[in-house]
Amino acid sequence: MALGLIAGFELASLLWPVQSRAERIATLFKDYCLPYARGKDLTSQALVHLVAEGGDLGTTRWIDTKSASYLSFKPNRCVLETTAPNALSRPQSAELSDLIEAIVMQEFPDLTFDPTATLGPETLSKGWFAGRPQSAQRRGVFFSAYPDWGASAGSILFL
Repeated sequence: MALGLIAGFELASLLWPVQSRAERIATLFKDYCLPYARGKDLTSQALVHLVAEGGDLGTTRWIDTKSASYLSFKPNRCVLETTAPNALSRPQSAELSDLIEAIVMQEFPDLTFDPTATLGPETLSKGWFAGRPQSAQRRGVFFSAYPDWGASAGSILFL
């Protein structure tokens, strides 16, 4: 009986693999931020799959309980965040950075990697942009994680 149960769990994990936190956040980025950037209203989709929480300045933050992250839509921006005590670890941050880089290369080949886009030397940061800095035409994807900041640890990903 126990062998059957173990075999069932093994088969289920092959059929329905569990995503890592980084994979889940990258999926949220693809499922919500990419369509939002292309003008799609995602409120009805968010209502079905996420938990609504009132945010600052009257905006709604959406909680993804699977990845312990927040999603928010702002004018011209989609933001995914993690915060302490549920901040991404350094390995999770590195995994998410690699996943986002692959998405950017596929979805936004016109964006250029900017090695100066960082929040400091102790962060894991990457940014890809088009348009001059501080110009109205500036757009891009930015990711930064700061897992070693104790009670202020977290990450931010925006498009």
